[in-house]
Amino acid sequence: MLSPMTMLSPKDIYERVSEHLLTQRAVSEDDNGSCRLRSPEGRKCAIGSLVRDDLYEPELEGVGISYYRHARDGKLLRALYASNVNAYDPNIIDLLIELEEVHDYADIDAWPELLAALGKRHAFV
Repeated sequence: MLSPMTMLSPKDIYERVSEHLLTQRAVSEDDNGSCRLRSPEGRKCAIGSLVRDDLYEPELEGVGISYYRHARDGKLLRALYASNVNAYDPNIIDLLIELEEVHDYADIDAWPELLAALGKRHAFV
């Protein structure tokens, strides 16, 4: 019998994305400077780091995670769900949006402080 998928907790998501961003220390973007789930150089944004490699496809690009705050479904939500991230949960979406904003809008040197503050706000650390 197959065991049911175990979804990552908000704390798991925070820890995984934080570790990824602080290790990568680079923005995932295309040649035009637009943020991408996966860049041509193999970098991953906050959300891209949560999508399993075997589930990633270029069609997932182009719609930011904040779009899904009000959308009921989409390829990215399905890919995240299959990667054990329940992006159908509004609380998870809100966390993903916060993590993505750190990647997309903050200076890389500010990431450690911003991620630590985010973790404290959510009582993960």
